[in-house]
Amino acid sequence: MLRLLSDFRHALRGLRRSPAFAAVAVCSLALGLGANVTIYSVVREMILDDLSASQPDRLARVADGIPYAQYCELRQAGVFQDLAFDLGIGDITWNSGTHGEIAWRMTTSANFFDVLGVGASAGRLYSQTDEGHSVAVVSNGFWRRRLGGDVHVVGRALKLSGRLYTVTGVLPRDYRSILGHGVSPEVYVIARADSANCHLFGRLRDDLTRSQTRDALLAAARNIGGQDFARRVSVLRPMAGLAAHAAAQGDDRRFFLFFVMLFGAAALLVLIACLNVAGLLLARGVARRRELAIRKALGAGRGPIIRQLLAEGAVLVALGAAAGLALDAFLRQQLSYLRWPSAYNLPFEFHFQNDRGLFFYALAAALVTLLLSSLLPALRGARADLGLAMKQGEPTLSIRHWNLRNGFVALQLALSVVLLSLCLLFARSFVHLAGADPGFNIAGTVIVAAHQPPGQKQGEAAGWAWRDRIVEIVKEVPGVTGITSIGTLPLMGELPLQDFVRRRGDALSAARDAYELGGGEQFCRVLGIPILRGRDFEIADRTRRPIPVILNQTLTRRLFGNADPIGEEIAIGRKDPRILEVVGVAADAKLRTLGEDHPPVFFAPFSFAQLLVATNGNGAQWVKPLRDALARVDSDGTVEVRPLTEAAAGALFPMRIAALFASSLAGIGLLLVLTGLYSSVSYATRRRTREMAIRAAVGATRFTIVRTAIRDGMAVLACGIVAGLPLAIAAIRPLTDILPDGVDPWNRGMFAAVALILLAVGTGAAWIPAREAANVDPATALREE
Repeated sequence: MLRLLSDFRHALRGLRRSPAFAAVAVCSLALGLGANVTIYSVVREMILDDLSASQPDRLARVADGIPYAQYCELRQAGVFQDLAFDLGIGDITWNSGTHGEIAWRMTTSANFFDVLGVGASAGRLYSQTDEGHSVAVVSNGFWRRRLGGDVHVVGRALKLSGRLYTVTGVLPRDYRSILGHGVSPEVYVIARADSANCHLFGRLRDDLTRSQTRDALLAAARNIGGQDFARRVSVLRPMAGLAAHAAAQGDDRRFFLFFVMLFGAAALLVLIACLNVAGLLLARGVARRRELAIRKALGAGRGPIIRQLLAEGAVLVALGAAAGLALDAFLRQQLSYLRWPSAYNLPFEFHFQNDRGLFFYALAAALVTLLLSSLLPALRGARADLGLAMKQGEPTLSIRHWNLRNGFVALQLALSVVLLSLCLLFARSFVHLAGADPGFNIAGTVIVAAHQPPGQKQGEAAGWAWRDRIVEIVKEVPGVTGITSIGTLPLMGELPLQDFVRRRGDALSAARDAYELGGGEQFCRVLGIPILRGRDFEIADRTRRPIPVILNQTLTRRLFGNADPIGEEIAIGRKDPRILEVVGVAADAKLRTLGEDHPPVFFAPFSFAQLLVATNGNGAQWVKPLRDALARVDSDGTVEVRPLTEAAAGALFPMRIAALFASSLAGIGLLLVLTGLYSSVSYATRRRTREMAIRAAVGATRFTIVRTAIRDGMAVLACGIVAGLPLAIAAIRPLTDILPDGVDPWNRGMFAAVALILLAVGTGAAWIPAREAANVDPATALREE
């Protein structure tokens, strides 16, 4: 132990004598480790710890959309330790006492929290004994933001959609809902016994494996609902961690792939930092070769020398890790304020925590960094030879005299090619989305979400009167040029997909899939979508039969080719299809996502009170006037007004964050490469001082000396870039599904830009020390040698 302490003291003294070297090494490690730990926190939040539950690996999602009665029968079959369900997330009207507000509710079975195995931070969570009672559990965020952190919240009554619920408890602050991705429902209530579309999940029994549970479930399902029902519940999907995300499909799978890519990029960044420090330690070891060789000649063994050099690396890693953790704490604090913009104003909560898992990850990362950055230089330094050390010659950073430092520099450059390629790819994708024409007016449109007072059912006379009263109030606001209803807000990725859409009378084999969007009167005019043929919707279309429908260009071409579809009928569905009459053809518009290239869409009449309002100028300027006008609405109803630009911001947000993360990692990587290359060329030119002085003495010009100093470094730079391009292609290949339509991941210009950027940065990093070498006075340099 005393020897070890002595080694550390000696290492600290040595680093104090080389402050520039120590500062560069510590900063490199701080950037690499700090960014890596932060990215680990993000990845853990999004795809590792996205479910709060006891033993989440013992949970399994069973089926979607089965009736409550069949749920009860499956639960009684005893296949699982226990079986629960949820009905998904939806908005609800919460009366705060003075006005109505929108809250996000999750409806679940009474034993929902029991199956998850979570507890409350205050009060208790409802359980099976509460079934049939009007009780509620609130999220910690709802309790703090909306209820003011009321310490007497347990037992308090909440008025939700006109019905009183008693609060039994508050969820923990770090609770993560089963929805994942940071979505946090604000209020949980118990489902009614006539519920349909129950999304089941269960806790596996201790005496059954997942495969045995599936077999038992199939047998029980056949007895309950026959073979068709058994097929519906035949797949057991994991609910937490990597297994759940790896089995995901669609947007969830793209979400998973992005975060896997992000974690991989952070790992590359740490490796670049390690290579940077390893190169610096190798250069320092060569500079100390005479010292180490003399110590070895005086009887020092390889073990003590290796231990001494590792101690120096350990001090650097410890200082770098401490600085990296401070950087990580700052970054995570900034990320905790991040909010996902959404037209639906969904509640998101992200929990970036300091815990044992984060500590052990940081410790493991530091140990791996120590081994990668210090072990090989220490072994190399322990082999110092006294005879060679007394000679003054030193191999240069050269393709002709390849050495370990050259390999480290080339590998750094190759990894930087990967990071920079990912950066440019996501930056191009973001620019593509930001510049995409959605085909309708976003800037001048405002969302008015109106929820009628409890007890008034949509479709009844009172419901129509409520909606029409809202419309009349809005029309009175100066600057409003139009108003319509909409079933699903655009650019939210949520349009329902209908299969078996075909011309009436055509075979099912001719059917196509298409998205459906409900719209009210003058729907296309309000949104600014041109009508190419036929007409827009009218108020009379509410009750007209057959139901009128408007097709977009893409669906029109697929169903009718070049024929005129006006007056023709289409059928939707396999059994008992809906029959709709085509009354118009609208221009294509990006209504589902900004990244999707004009999918087939049809519009059907929808006339309830989720409204879009067209205004003169910027819609955000009309939010307050509309709110003031709608204040006359019944206080039991709820009205929210937001600009449609929030929907566009929400659609851009994932790619904006992807570009931000990728650019940050690439920027840090580029900085590390610049530092490493500068240090290597600077060291090599300093070791060639005698050569440079002799060249100058015999008449070499400054240009010739600079060219000689950087030529070999440029060869190593070119090797690293060439080696990195195949790695970049391999890294991009699994990410092609994430990219928006119209972005070519194999664009040659992008790879050429990557090469040019690295060549420019590398040339600049090599030119600075080369210029310094060319300015050395030959007489002074030779006298010092």
